[in-house]
Amino acid sequence: MSTPTRWTNGFTQDSPTQPLGQVGVPDPFFYAYYEDDFLPYNSALYTATLDGGTLAQTVANGSGGRILLTTAAVAADFVGLQMTSAAFQIASGMKLAYLARVQVAAIASTSFKVGLIQTTVTPSTVTDGIYISFTAGGTSLTGSVVTGSTVIGSTTIAVAPVNATDIDLGFLVDRSGNVQFFAGHNLIGNKSAQYGTALLGPQGKILNTALTGSFTTALLNPTIEVVTTGPAETLVADFQFAAQER
Repeated sequence: MSTPTRWTNGFTQDSPTQPLGQVGVPDPFFYAYYEDDFLPYNSALYTATLDGGTLAQTVANGSGGRILLTTAAVAADFVGLQMTSAAFQIASGMKLAYLARVQVAAIASTSFKVGLIQTTVTPSTVTDGIYISFTAGGTSLTGSVVTGSTVIGSTTIAVAPVNATDIDLGFLVDRSGNVQFFAGHNLIGNKSAQYGTALLGPQGKILNTALTGSFTTALLNPTIEVVTTGPAETLVADFQFAAQER
């Protein structure tokens, strides 16, 4: 049985010359970050955009805390969820990351989007941001980078959602401006050496040199959206995370 690693002098990301460089605890401000495991869901932190749909909250929906987004039974009806204010921005030479775990009941009639985009009441229309999307009935996901309503980079992610099954979706913008997308089932959590049932590692990558324009400087908002082709459809979210290096 392995034992915990112990740093008796603590540890920090800061250099010795920084204000917290001699303090043996991690610098809590090295990254600006947001995390919500929905334990419980706090509606005061969010703005729900409802096009006839509903937003329900329950922890009985699954282990680990869950929220439920439900559309109306009208084609193109959507439900979008964002924080009350945008707080993330792509910055040159700084890392930016996003992660969410979601599931939908019926991939044949449900589209969805997760990522960091502009604050909006119409999340289906992205003017600025980085996100992962799925189109109803598809067999893969798409990672997109958008500036000023123009897609400046996109990649096909060869992973498909499965009905009523969690899928983990995320991306990393590294310090060189490359964008790496991640997608797979049960990517987050303890992974033993024998673990081999998920696709680990980035599933799509957009090199900065391949982008046809520059990254947006707009403030971006963690976003989850679900859209139906007609039936009342649902999306369940387990958690959402975003982090921006200072």
